[in-house]
Amino acid sequence: MTRLTQAARAVERTAEDAGITAHVHARRVDDVEDEIAVGADVAVPMASLYKVAVAGTWAALVTAGELDPLAEVVLDPTDRTAGPTGVSALQDRVVLTQRDCVRLSLAASDNACAAAVLSLVGADAVQTWLVGAGCRSTDARRGTADAMRAVVAETGGRDLGQALALLADPAADRTTSEYDPALTSSSTARDLTTMLAHLWREESALPVREAMRRQVWRHRVASGFPHDDVVVAGKTGTLGRLRHEIAVVEIPGEVPVAVSVLTRSLRPESHQPRVDTAIGVIARTAVHPLRRPAPSGAELGG
Repeated sequence: MTRLTQAARAVERTAEDAGITAHVHARRVDDVEDEIAVGADVAVPMASLYKVAVAGTWAALVTAGELDPLAEVVLDPTDRTAGPTGVSALQDRVVLTQRDCVRLSLAASDNACAAAVLSLVGADAVQTWLVGAGCRSTDARRGTADAMRAVVAETGGRDLGQALALLADPAADRTTSEYDPALTSSSTARDLTTMLAHLWREESALPVREAMRRQVWRHRVASGFPHDDVVVAGKTGTLGRLRHEIAVVEIPGEVPVAVSVLTRSLRPESHQPRVDTAIGVIARTAVHPLRRPAPSGAELGG
């Protein structure tokens, strides 16, 4: 049994022990010679991971001269998308530049900022960008605003907070089309590492890389790499039973490794630290056998 096969089997055991279904893919950003793949070609709902594709599209349009990163975006509380973090959690009118909206949408998974950036670039442009990045099995069907409206309507909640609470309540037994990859934005673990590799090769994607390096959530993939000199540039995706993270692990002197860990829990509760920890273990297990010294003089994802 090869090291890669052993790692894949270890990933499967960790997922089973944690009570989750896991779809995993890992590869170096500069080649696909080696990989760890567990259910890597199965379509999975993206949750907030779609925000990375929106940011990548925005960066490409800025480079093309079609958008101004310093242009102001007005986020009014009367019509911005709800959410628990960032501008979504504030009470008053906020004005940001486009590039700061992108940064908050990734670093803090800000729903309001992500929806604003999506309105700037358009859903069709996101799908076009995904295809250009090599993501042939990814469908950007709806953004955060539409997704949250669907969750509220389908659970019968009076607002997003109650809707999410109902999804998390075992006694309520509620579900949502956001769990169905045929109805919402979806991708595969392999496509998502392909997207990350594209972002780490493109000079224009520097703002996306910098924002992902600033992600505030350290309880999933980053928990598997608890070292001050290791940078985990990640983006989580969370909704009900779904707990995802995609990330590029940057170890000094080595080729960065892209990893995607997409999970669905058997239980609906919001707080499941055992699952979050398992995601870190899975990421470490998948990344370790792919580590390789960087070629002399190479600068990948600066």
